Amino acid sequence: MSSFRVDPAVAADAAAVTEVVAALESSLYGQTVFSQADLEGEWADLDVEQSARVVRDGERIVGYGALRELGELWRAEGYVHPDARGRGIGKLIATGLEQDAARRGARRIQNGILEADSAARTLLESLGYGAVRVFRELRIDLEVSPPAPEWPEGLRVVPFDPERDAPEFHAAHQEAFADHWDYTPRDLESWSKSHLGSERFDPTLWCVVRAADEIAAGTICTGDTYGGGFIHALFTRRPWRKQGVGAALLSDSFGRFWERGEHSVGLGVDAASDTGAFRLYERAGMAPVLGWVMYEKQIGDPA
Repeated sequence: MSSFRVDPAVAADAAAVTEVVAALESSLYGQTVFSQADLEGEWADLDVEQSARVVRDGERIVGYGALRELGELWRAEGYVHPDARGRGIGKLIATGLEQDAARRGARRIQNGILEADSAARTLLESLGYGAVRVFRELRIDLEVSPPAPEWPEGLRVVPFDPERDAPEFHAAHQEAFADHWDYTPRDLESWSKSHLGSERFDPTLWCVVRAADEIAAGTICTGDTYGGGFIHALFTRRPWRKQGVGAALLSDSFGRFWERGEHSVGLGVDAASDTGAFRLYERAGMAPVLGWVMYEKQIGDPA
């Protein structure tokens, strides 16, 4: 590995990093829709030079990794160009990210890898990681205009107004996700920067569902993301669950994207969630196109 150099990532590396991620996805799944705009969206709320690394073979970027802090838990991801596999780059990335996380106070680290990447799974297991969760990206290609959503009695859909609704919508979103696996709440400032400050933010794609004066449910969506429309969050607060609100939210999102001319719609889901979300999406005609396995390892000294 003497020819490899690990550097902090910079904005100018975006095209080359995108090529690494897209090439790996293509080699494992036969296709990819990952774009430079997708990467730059992921980098928007990340201190790239501090938390992302690239591995160079000469002048060519052949590997990429990134870290995100979630309190004592840190999350990592790493990619190696398929042309450069088998040369120790994956181990270089994984151990380097782990060391960075430990140095910056992490007590445990999770590393997410593509589900079909058997070499990466073997590597992480050899480094003491254990698989703890599976996530999948589901997608549907709409061929006809989707049916209108059917809302339970007492609920109404209103436009999202960032100035009026952001604090209440943020609070409802955080509350609804509080019982999801390993969910880390976000404060309003970082949440707003990620969603409202994004170049892809379009309030007409968001759904706000009210029961009287309360927000009962909602969606966060963007267009032109990961190959089409993308539902980043779909949530229902506890008092309104098991009434068909989730199915109505999904239909609402499909309709909004259809009207924009985006007929491919995707979302990410915890395959092991006990909320029934995976089954809901499958019933709506969505099917897996990608998968990730989250591996975890204890690091640092809890004392």
